[in-house]
Amino acid sequence: MEPSIPIKWVQGLKVAYSLLGATQRDQYSWVAKTNDSFVFSAEIDHINPDDNVYDHKAGAFSKRVPPMSKSLGHDPLSISHSKELFEAASTSYKEKLRCRVLLVKGTKFGRTSAPIKAAADGHFWQVTVLKGSVENGYSFYIERVA
Repeated sequence: MEPSIPIKWVQGLKVAYSLLGATQRDQYSWVAKTNDSFVFSAEIDHINPDDNVYDHKAGAFSKRVPPMSKSLGHDPLSISHSKELFEAASTSYKEKLRCRVLLVKGTKFGRTSAPIKAAADGHFWQVTVLKGSVENGYSFYIERVA
């Protein structure tokens, strides 16, 4: 699906989320929420491009998250953020909720050395595939729908 709304880059995640009326649970959350939907972040310059695949022209984004647990050496905050993201993807998938996708570059795990920039894809998206669990690793696929 070809995008029909141009994107506009802004500096900073907080600014980008506020333009969508979304808030994060905390500054480092991997997902944000509006009154009626979730906003998923697509790190388009992630150091591991196989785990974060975004295709603007096709209107598709897939994300793979490795297993997260204390026994694997992950800190509680990272596990909490992974659980929050999984629950958002699960709720969106089960309830067929429309969501938004925020394109992000320049984060801690990005290859861009500039400050964080973000842009919202102006269309709505939907989680169409969700597999796995926080403890065993999971992946989800989001498609542009309108």
